[in-house]
Amino acid sequence: MPKAAFSQSAVPAFGAAPSVILVTGNVEFFIDEAAGEAAAAFAEKGAEILRFDDEAPAEAVSDALLNRSLFSPQRVVQFDITRLLGSDAPGILLEQAVEAWERGTPAGKRESFRRARALLAALDLTLGASPEEAAEAAARRVRKKDLTGPLAEILKDLPEERGGSTVLQSALRLLLERGNDGTVALVTATAPPSGVDLLVEIEKKGLRLDASIGGERKDIAPALARLAKERAREREVTLDADAIERLRVRTDADPQLFAAELEKLLEWAGSGGHLRASDVKANVEDEASEDLYEFYESIGRREAGDALNRLERLFAIGRAVRRGEQDLDTEENWPQRFLGMLAEEIRGMLLVRSKMEQAGRGVDSSTTYPTFQARIVPLLAEPVAPFGVSPFAGKGGQVSAYRWFKAAQRSARYTTRELAQALARAADVDVKLKTYSEPLDALTAYVGELIAGN
Repeated sequence: MPKAAFSQSAVPAFGAAPSVILVTGNVEFFIDEAAGEAAAAFAEKGAEILRFDDEAPAEAVSDALLNRSLFSPQRVVQFDITRLLGSDAPGILLEQAVEAWERGTPAGKRESFRRARALLAALDLTLGASPEEAAEAAARRVRKKDLTGPLAEILKDLPEERGGSTVLQSALRLLLERGNDGTVALVTATAPPSGVDLLVEIEKKGLRLDASIGGERKDIAPALARLAKERAREREVTLDADAIERLRVRTDADPQLFAAELEKLLEWAGSGGHLRASDVKANVEDEASEDLYEFYESIGRREAGDALNRLERLFAIGRAVRRGEQDLDTEENWPQRFLGMLAEEIRGMLLVRSKMEQAGRGVDSSTTYPTFQARIVPLLAEPVAPFGVSPFAGKGGQVSAYRWFKAAQRSARYTTRELAQALARAADVDVKLKTYSEPLDALTAYVGELIAGN
């Protein structure tokens, strides 16, 4: 079956379920959460639920898959198969293995072994006769050579799997061929790479449900907050709400990075500890991207300090830049392209302000969007002779009400003359960008003069 987004309604009734249901995603917490919901739904209808952790012998899991239950006509066998499929995020697996190992606890060692096995599977490596060679190869492949030593220590102590991957893969393939005759495998995997044979077979004959956290940033925030609160509760750590928000911003709302940094912070705080926003700032590197729209907003507020700080971030080496949800390429001719986008924003501010003034409508930053839609958008949509279209219309001939609403808001603290002068100066700035050794200097001066009204 094709991959489907996870939801309770996407989980079929036991009798209609294929013999293998795979729940995947980008963060283990949300995968386990989804699989737990699926198992609970089956249990409510009387199914026997057998859960196996990573320490369970492969033979025991295989027996549960291939033999009918003595106690119920419906059996669900739940376990993780990340180590069978590998992962698209081996670098994170290596970091997690080392961090768990450094805890020095029995639970930490078990987690470390699990991550190490998944790492080797993701890179298609075997332990062989030399743990040192395997560790060196793995660390080199994920570009984390500084972790070669700790990984070698883990691999030296890694218990040998009896039967292991071969036994489980064979059992799953047999179950796929046999179909649901009273037993369903409910399996999970974190960030499995596409194209793996077993994954392809499950997608073809079973059901794959995706529990990845992604989409728009506003939709990610509640899920990350839930993750942080639950992990903090498990570790008995007090976690401030503003610390969660600071971590979300610092990790650029990347679910995998957020989860990884959260684990480090909780380990640092320790049981009974307290995590504050200042702790996040001190311990987590700033990986946040910069949003061009936020820069435009600071210009609209005429806040020079914030605007110039954001301008510097827009040109920081290695920092991702976006325009809302759209990622921007900052490699080729970025200063010139940036100036073009800024000039276009200023032109829009000037255009909408001039139109509103000509119509006798005041430009007020407190105007609400519904009011703007009702009173201003009809004016902007009026066609101009002899062209027969509005200068405010997009390529499809429609006027984007929200785009011009934001431009009007940003123009409210400027005069038409100030905006016209700034737009006229853009040509001179373009020349300077081609001659200055430091383009940021020319852009800083331009933005400073715009906000100052010079």
